[in-house]
Amino acid sequence: MVKVINDSEPAVRFGAWKEEASGLVSGALVGLVTWLLTYGLSEYVIGQIACRAGSSLISCESSVSVSAGIALIFASVVGLILLVRRRVFRPLLVVLAAAVTLWGVNASWLVERNFVNFLLTVLVAALVYAVFAWFAKIRQFWLSLSVLTIVIVVFRLMAIL
Repeated sequence: MVKVINDSEPAVRFGAWKEEASGLVSGALVGLVTWLLTYGLSEYVIGQIACRAGSSLISCESSVSVSAGIALIFASVVGLILLVRRRVFRPLLVVLAAAVTLWGVNASWLVERNFVNFLLTVLVAALVYAVFAWFAKIRQFWLSLSVLTIVIVVFRLMAIL
């Protein structure tokens, strides 16, 4: 005889704010790593290559944005490791959504190196990771992916304005 088991779990896992708090802390660390790597790469690596007196593939003005892109990739790997260690649900989805959202946005903040831009980078990354960790808790993968896509588009439109 076949026993029928009903799936009584809700579509969204509500509970303690552990995953969102983990996303917030991980996002803040990703923002910190992104800012530090962007500064280091633009000042000592990419900036030195792009701004020297020869021909280069990138211009001296775009060295910060190239450095920010490279730094965001490395910081996203750090964020993925942190989210996996903290057992956040669907960590790769959270990191990919956050990387797509933050791509190119923080480069304009990092041109001027001051405390306000540093704080802005850390806070925005923390907020983005927390929001995506919250939306990734939706049980149905395709629904979660659809909601995350809509949130990415909304965040990118807000960044343009």
